[in-house]
Amino acid sequence: MNTQEIDIEISKNQISFDLDSLQEEEESSTLSVLSVKNLEWIAQEVLFVVVKSKHDDFIKNFNDFLLCGKSMIDWVKMAGNHCQTIVIEETENLIEQLKNIQTDKKIMAVFYSDTPLLDKSLFNEILNYFSIKGYNALNLIRGCIFKIDYLKSIYDFVQAPCSKFNIHQLEPISSGKMLACAIKELRKKINSYHCKNGVILLEDNINIDADVEIDPGVIIYGNNSIEGQTVIFSGAILKRGNIIKDSIIGKNVILEASYIEKSKISDGKIISPFEKITNSSL
Repeated sequence: MNTQEIDIEISKNQISFDLDSLQEEEESSTLSVLSVKNLEWIAQEVLFVVVKSKHDDFIKNFNDFLLCGKSMIDWVKMAGNHCQTIVIEETENLIEQLKNIQTDKKIMAVFYSDTPLLDKSLFNEILNYFSIKGYNALNLIRGCIFKIDYLKSIYDFVQAPCSKFNIHQLEPISSGKMLACAIKELRKKINSYHCKNGVILLEDNINIDADVEIDPGVIIYGNNSIEGQTVIFSGAILKRGNIIKDSIIGKNVILEASYIEKSKISDGKIISPFEKITNSSL
């Protein structure tokens, strides 16, 4: 097969979907009072503070560890990406550190980078509950919410964590078992997102990274791994056993048991089984 060596450049996070449309249709985990359509105030009034957890004893470079193509900390940041966001290092005296943050926002939402299952739906739910109850502070299993004026007057975290919210989504990743469970749940959410958008996933054992973009009508069989910044256009059929990384798959392409990396497969191509294509355009 003749190939032409090329340099496929797909910028980091150029696709980067979030799960808004999927989450809005799911039942709120604890509260019937949540109305996701009336929460514009959160973006206007909330400062989202992400604390970089210190877990290098568990995993080296913990905050940059990839789960389904996104780093641990990026999953958390995505939950509040509609708000002004800052990232700080974890210190022994976190309250004083938070007090020193200059902001004109009215509320500070503090979460940790080791809770990648926190999503926008839960983030909004917590802030909505905080507002409805009129609290000055709300302590969570992992994280806390403060009114800025109240934060300036306290010396330590409030006690008695609120247990109204999904504890599983706020538990910190602290073991291999928890990490494996988090990856499994994120993969399930990603696949549900694509199914909702018209992608046909014929089996369960399909791994799709978070920044992969797939057109409606694409058919994907089992034992496929689609990674990085990959784009797959309509009409493509991925038969069993493909590994695709950082590549562009054109319309009506058929792949089977092939390895494709940093390459572009043009419309209508049929790739024979067991091909290895890297840094090429066909």
